[in-house]
Amino acid sequence: MPTPLPARPLDLALHLAALGWHILPLSPTSKRPLANCSRCRSAGRAHLIATCPCRPAGRWCHGVHAATTDPARLTAWWQHQPEVVPGVAAGPSGLILIDLDAHDDPLPTDPTTGLLPGIDLTGDPALADPAGIRTGLHTLALLTRRRGGPCPWPAVPEHQPVVVTTPSGGRHLWYRAPAANLRQALGALGWQIDIKAGWNYGLAPGAITTAGTYSLRAGDPAFPGRMPPWLAREVIRAASAPPARSQPHPAPPRARSAGAPANYLTTVITRGTAHLATLSDGRQRALSALAYQAGGLLAWSGLPEYQVTSWLIAAGEASGLPTRLATRLVHRALANGTQNPLSPSRI
Repeated sequence: MPTPLPARPLDLALHLAALGWHILPLSPTSKRPLANCSRCRSAGRAHLIATCPCRPAGRWCHGVHAATTDPARLTAWWQHQPEVVPGVAAGPSGLILIDLDAHDDPLPTDPTTGLLPGIDLTGDPALADPAGIRTGLHTLALLTRRRGGPCPWPAVPEHQPVVVTTPSGGRHLWYRAPAANLRQALGALGWQIDIKAGWNYGLAPGAITTAGTYSLRAGDPAFPGRMPPWLAREVIRAASAPPARSQPHPAPPRARSAGAPANYLTTVITRGTAHLATLSDGRQRALSALAYQAGGLLAWSGLPEYQVTSWLIAAGEASGLPTRLATRLVHRALANGTQNPLSPSRI
């Protein structure tokens, strides 16, 4: 059994910070970084964290970019608001988080290409009973068998991640980052698998939220394991691409070589993304409607499901919706839309 972690949020933050984990305060209910002060929000993009007056005054600011290992700063934050929970900035900590979800989401419309994007599972015996694939843990086991062997990590300490059980029944695997400049990748490694890297964050091992405890199950936070080579290659492949949200209001690239159907769907998503950006209310309904329409056009367009899913989630994020909420809305509405396919004659 791993050594128990401190239960009090400040003690946990200080313990992990002493090990090199860069910590930021998160809301115990939404699990998002605490909002900037009004002075930071009103200053706009020109207001740099390096010159921000909040941190010297003992306040947080600038979300994940404020993450620190400074015990004095952490103590000041938690003295100001003791109930907040520690989050971990992946990139500054030299870490990467593989988040294995356990949500009640439908399987991809075409499991042979949607379960493991970029890997064709045609004829794989696991698809003979797709009901047995219910969580990201199952998807990772499938990827492991296709690429690496019987277990997601070899049974040696150097490859042992910090394994955390989540309140929803999922798993967090914290590894040492296998490369620099990796980015968040939602679903690109596999169905119900998210990669948190770079300027992205996860709940700290041992954090207690209103939903429950992120319990340390295995591994040592002082020595997070190194990914086995096969997994490192897959993660670098999935998380090295430019982020979907590279502009304030992202639009998917034109599918120049895919023909009119693909171009039509990218136009639909581009216009829907622009519309979302103008809304202050009704963003959830608008994102669901857009994803439903995209699902109807998916088979006709010929575009990969994982790519369309990524564009839609990015559109939801850019409109201000939390990543988790945008992800759930898109997956559900897209799956429903694929059950009612559209053809060119119905457009």
